Amino acid sequence: MHKAGFWRRFFAVVIDHIFSLGVFIILYETILVSQWGGYTVGKKIMGIRVVSVDDKPISLVEAFVRSISKILSYFLFLGFLWMLLDPESQTWHDKIAETYVVEA
Repeated sequence: MHKAGFWRRFFAVVIDHIFSLGVFIILYETILVSQWGGYTVGKKIMGIRVVSVDDKPISLVEAFVRSISKILSYFLFLGFLWMLLDPESQTWHDKIAETYVVEA
C-alpha cells in the first residue's frame, strides 16, 4: 500500500471545499430568493431583489435555475459584465431564468 503524499491530500481537501461551498451557495441562494421575497441577505442590505420578468415573486424552480446558471456567468466573469451592455440590465443567469434584479 502506497500512502498519499501531503500535496495530493491538500489539493483534495481544497477541491472538496470548493465543491461543497458551491453547493452551499446554490442552496442558500435558491432557498432565500424563492422563500424570502426575492432577497438574499446581501440583496436585502443593498435594497435590491430578484423578480420574474412579469414582476411576480420568483418560484423555487426559477430560483434554482438562476442560481445554477451562475456557473455560466462566472466564465471569465463575462456573464456578470454582460449587464453593462444589455438594455434590460440582465446578466446571463437572469436571461436564462427570465428574471430581473430590481430596486426594492
